[in-house]
Amino acid sequence: MKKLLMLSFLLIAAAGLVFAGGSREEAPDVADAPDGFHWRSQDGQVITILANQHPWVEIVRPKISEFEELTGIRVNLDVYPEEQFRTRRTVEMVSGTSVVDVFMIMPGNALDQYYYNNWAAPLNPMMNNPNLVWPEHDIDDFYPAALDAGVRGGNNYTVPLLLETSVLAYNREIFDEYGVDVPTTMEELEEAARTIYEGSNGQTYGITLRGNRAAATSQWVGFLYSFGGSWTDENGDAAVDSPEAIAALQFYGDLLRNYGPRGATANSWYESNSLFQQGEAAMVYDANVFRPNFEDPSQSVIYDKVGYAPLPAGPAGSIPHVSNWGLAISANSDAKEAAWLFIQWATSKDVALEGQLLGMPSARASAWESEEFAATNEAPDWAAASMTNYENGQPQWNPPVLNIGEARDAVGNAIVAAILGEDVAAAARDAAREMNAIIAEDRAEMGN
Repeated sequence: MKKLLMLSFLLIAAAGLVFAGGSREEAPDVADAPDGFHWRSQDGQVITILANQHPWVEIVRPKISEFEELTGIRVNLDVYPEEQFRTRRTVEMVSGTSVVDVFMIMPGNALDQYYYNNWAAPLNPMMNNPNLVWPEHDIDDFYPAALDAGVRGGNNYTVPLLLETSVLAYNREIFDEYGVDVPTTMEELEEAARTIYEGSNGQTYGITLRGNRAAATSQWVGFLYSFGGSWTDENGDAAVDSPEAIAALQFYGDLLRNYGPRGATANSWYESNSLFQQGEAAMVYDANVFRPNFEDPSQSVIYDKVGYAPLPAGPAGSIPHVSNWGLAISANSDAKEAAWLFIQWATSKDVALEGQLLGMPSARASAWESEEFAATNEAPDWAAASMTNYENGQPQWNPPVLNIGEARDAVGNAIVAAILGEDVAAAARDAAREMNAIIAEDRAEMGN
């Protein structure tokens, strides 16, 4: 665990922590209270939280009343599926008249844009105000690089919710049935998928992966780096048409087309994971935050059959992504102090530990190192796979441009082409041209 603490590349990692209960201490009467922090200092305020449809939300939703009782602050929670959420969040920010106070954000996905456009409020004025800092929040308990992922221009703009990476989840029962070992290399991954798919006459998919354009890029990036590629070259130009990137595209596309579900190009995380949870696919490679979904008897028929492993190694090794979700405050918020209280409650040690116990990879060291987690962890292979990926991973899980959405769409088109069996090299060149146009716009806008 100490090794994890020292890893500076844990940057990005993502989502959604389970915001459980927060403090239940008796709130003092603000009118008679001395100077210092008080949960009810913003009594009567109303705040709106804009959230992605993430496993975190399913836990925070029923807990909102606890925060409201503790603080006297009323909370509106607006939740949207991921693509709609990102679009809605951007629309809210661009409007300049948004009522959103707190929003979820992945720093490695969008914070550069939000910082450049002054859409997010710096948190330091509140973090440095003793009257607004809950003494038990303990900001130093967060993994430093996870906290630093939200720093721009010397100011903190986010507080991390969780550390996210992707792991290979597999159905132990199916593996036993077909005599398949847990793959450790890309060649073994393909062989395992082939054995199961062909052995079942196509009745069981060997593997399922995201195939829906931009949504697929966050998983394909592990293949990109493991095959020796990267988003850009040493000059900062697009490198998604390099021989290594083309090989990663070809492998990903072949794997899904030959041994995965039909119509995979329409599948984002929800559809792909659902196939695995219903026992229709032997393997899925996706975010480690989905462990609670895989092991929930109410939504998974394989809840007691799931095993976990790190990303199998490619020609360059096993190099998955590491990312994180965080909470930020809108620069247009009229209730920033109330929003800051919500963030402290939502990212508390108690909430982090509760999430950890439910399978959410916390951004707090205390949650991973707790005796309670060690004593109750029923999936040591999930923890081990996550830790291995944290140690081997890299934080650049999105194209390093301001307009990440357009860049992800461009590369997503190449992934779709690979899945459909089209000319991968030509699709990669098209993606590189589009990315270079976006990079040129960034350079012109920033005066570089």
